[in-house]
Amino acid sequence: TKICVISLSLQKLTTQDIPKKHIAEHWDYASSFSLARNLMECFHTLFYLCFDDILEEERITRKNIFNLHDIKAREQLFTLMTALSDEEVKQNNHSECLEYIMEELKCDTHFQTLEPSDKKQYISGKKAFMMSREDIEIRSGGDKDTFKMWYKLLSANTHSYPLGFFHMIWGTRGTGVRSATEEQYTAMALNISEYYLIQSVRGMVKIIYPDILDKLSPREKKLVDLNNQI
Repeated sequence: TKICVISLSLQKLTTQDIPKKHIAEHWDYASSFSLARNLMECFHTLFYLCFDDILEEERITRKNIFNLHDIKAREQLFTLMTALSDEEVKQNNHSECLEYIMEELKCDTHFQTLEPSDKKQYISGKKAFMMSREDIEIRSGGDKDTFKMWYKLLSANTHSYPLGFFHMIWGTRGTGVRSATEEQYTAMALNISEYYLIQSVRGMVKIIYPDILDKLSPREKKLVDLNNQI
């Protein structure tokens, strides 16, 4: 659902049918970069939890650690939002959830095979994933170096790092006005997003909803090249 919402937001941001709207053009490649990175990360999460070809025991462990990170993150957030102490937040909001997840991990056969140091790290709730994004990218069929290049570029603009401001050569960008650089960067964001959106659709059809393939039109299959991938 989130991947679909991000994709539609990106489409609206980059659809320049301005004459029909009678409003000034507005080009914002940096925001399209942020959305593209968000979509990329959503695909990684979807692949990691649902598409990856692993034993069910490991998948359960991944989900337990993912859920534990969620609980810990909420505790920290609520502590910052209120005057309650960490302990009060745990008792008043998430004690039952935390107890449930910890009990699940005790019975988790794959989790119990991990090294003690790794188990300690995951139990702290500081990590949501048991592998890096680079490794997830490789397992999903992507290229590590290509991913790292695009992720660095997208992140620089998402976090407003100097790379998102300073220019190596003259090129108008980041002012909301149409330019060759804005068009080029926006096209990059769309190409990156299209790749991860298509990968997501293929995974959903192949792993989650294989019966939907027969219900798709030839045009829909062609859009994501399902005939050659499934």
